Amino acid sequence: MHHHERIQQPNHSNHQQRLAMLSNFSTSYNVVNIALVLPILRILFPTEHIHQDESFLASSLLVGMMLGQVLGGIMGDAIGRLRALRVVMILQMVASFASATMTSNWSSLAVWRCLLGVGAGGVYPLAAVLSAEQANSSSSSNNKDDDLHRVVLTFATQGVGFWMAPVVGYLLLLTCSNLQIVWRLLLGLGVLPGIFLFYLQWRVHKDPTSWEASYPPENEETPHLWQGGTPQTAMTTTEPSSNTANSITENDSDGEETTVLDSAAEPDGLFDDRVHEQQTWWESVRNEPQLVQKLLGTAATWFLFDVLFYGNALFQPIVLEAAFGNSETNTLASLQLMARNSLILASIALPGYGVAAFLMGRSDISFLPSQTPRYVMLQGFACMAVLYGVIGMFWNALKRIHPSVLLLLYGLTFFFSNYGPNTSTFVLPSMVYSESCRSSLNGVSAAAGKLGAFTGASLFAPAAYQWGNAAVMLICAVVAVLSFFLTQACVPSDYHAIAMVQEDDTDDELRILDVPLARNQQDEEQTNPADGGVEGQEL
Repeated sequence: MHHHERIQQPNHSNHQQRLAMLSNFSTSYNVVNIALVLPILRILFPTEHIHQDESFLASSLLVGMMLGQVLGGIMGDAIGRLRALRVVMILQMVASFASATMTSNWSSLAVWRCLLGVGAGGVYPLAAVLSAEQANSSSSSNNKDDDLHRVVLTFATQGVGFWMAPVVGYLLLLTCSNLQIVWRLLLGLGVLPGIFLFYLQWRVHKDPTSWEASYPPENEETPHLWQGGTPQTAMTTTEPSSNTANSITENDSDGEETTVLDSAAEPDGLFDDRVHEQQTWWESVRNEPQLVQKLLGTAATWFLFDVLFYGNALFQPIVLEAAFGNSETNTLASLQLMARNSLILASIALPGYGVAAFLMGRSDISFLPSQTPRYVMLQGFACMAVLYGVIGMFWNALKRIHPSVLLLLYGLTFFFSNYGPNTSTFVLPSMVYSESCRSSLNGVSAAAGKLGAFTGASLFAPAAYQWGNAAVMLICAVVAVLSFFLTQACVPSDYHAIAMVQEDDTDDELRILDVPLARNQQDEEQTNPADGGVEGQEL
C-alpha cells in the first residue's frame, strides 16, 4: 500500500492566510461593484429592453459563479489548492480588466462578467479550505477553534470588499464628471488585489530567507511549490533521491526524532497542493461519512440563506429612498446620492463581519453561549425571521412615518446575516468534510448558495409586483424560520467531533504503518550505514 510523504514545515504560515484573505477581498469587490455601474450604464447605453439587459447581465455573473464554484472546488482536490487558486485568480483578473477596457455594449459586458464569475466563484471554496488547513501541521493544531478563527477572518474580508466598492464609486463620482471613465475605473480597479496577490507569491518565492524559497530544488518526487508541486505527497514507491532519504528522519523543534509518517499524520497547509491517490475523487465523495446530512447542513442552508440575502437586494433602493429621499434632478448628483446611500448601508452591515470574526468559536465569554457555527447560524436565522416579520407587518407605516426606523431594521437584517448564516455557511464546508473531497464539496455547497441567489433575485421582483413589498418581507420571515429548523436538524452541534473522527481514521492507519517503517529503517541503517537510511522502502 502506498502512502504520501509529508515533509516537515514551520508551525505556521501567515503567507497562506494572506493569500486566502486577499483573494476573498478581490472576489467580493469584483462581484458587487456592478451594482454601482448599472445606473451609469442605463444613462450611457440606453436600449429598448433595458430591464432585460440588466437581468441578463446579473444572471451571467451568477451562472459563471456557480460553474466556477464547482470547478474551483474540484480543481482544489485534483491539482492542489494553491495551483487552483492561481488559475481562478488569473481568470478573475483577465475578466476584470476586459470588462473595463473591451466593453462597448451590454452583451460584451455580460460575456466578461460571466467569465469573471467563474474566477470569482472558484475562490470561494479554495480560500476557505486554504485557511482551514494552513496550520494543521502545528503541534498545537488539534485545537480546531484556531482553524475556525482563520476561516472566519478570511470571510471577514468579504465585508471589506463589499464596503470598498461604494467607497471607490463614491470617490470617483465626486472627483470625476466623465461617467465613461468612472464606470471603467470602478470595474478595472478590481484587477489590483490579484496583482498584489501574485506579487506576494513572487516575493516569497524569490526571498532567499523565505522557508518556502529554501525548499529543495524540484525533481520528479519533490516538485517546487511555486510550480504548483506537491512536495508533501512524494511517493516512496521507487528509490528516493538523497533529498528524500535525508528527509525521512529528522529532528523536530523539541529535538525529538520524527519520521515521514509522523508529519504525514498532520495535514499541512503551506504545502497544500495535495493530490489524493489512495482513492479516486468520486470514491472519496461516495465514502464521505453522513454525506446527505452534511450536504443538507451546508448546501441547503446556503441555498435558503442566499434566497434571502440576494433577493432582498431588490428592496435596497426602496428603503434608501424612503429614508433619505431622492430629490436630485441632476444626473451626476443623483448617482452620487445613490453611491453615498449604498455606502451607508454597507457600513451598517460591516460590523457584523467584525463581530463574527471576534466571537465565532469562543466559549470563554461568561454571558454568551458557546459561539459555535451552528449556534451563530441559528441565532442569525432567528433574528432575521423576527426582523423580516416586523418589517413586513408594519411596512407601510414604517415607510411613510418612520423611514429611519425602517432603515435601521433593514440594516439589522444584514448585520445578523453577517454575524450569522452568511459567515457560518462559508465556514462549515471547510470544517466538516474530509480532506480528500473537502474542496469539491465546499464548491458544491457554495454553488447551491448561488442557485439560491438566482432564485431569490428572479422570484422576489414578480412577487413584489403581484403581492406587494410587505408580503415579500413576510415570505422572507417564513423562509428564515424554515432555515432555522433545517439548521437545527442537519448542522452538527460539535464540528470538533466530526473533524476528530476523520483525523482518527487517518491516524489509526498511520499508527499501523509507523512501526514497520521504524523497524525497517533500523535494519537498513545497520546493513547500509553509509547510505543513510531506507533504500526503496515501499509502504
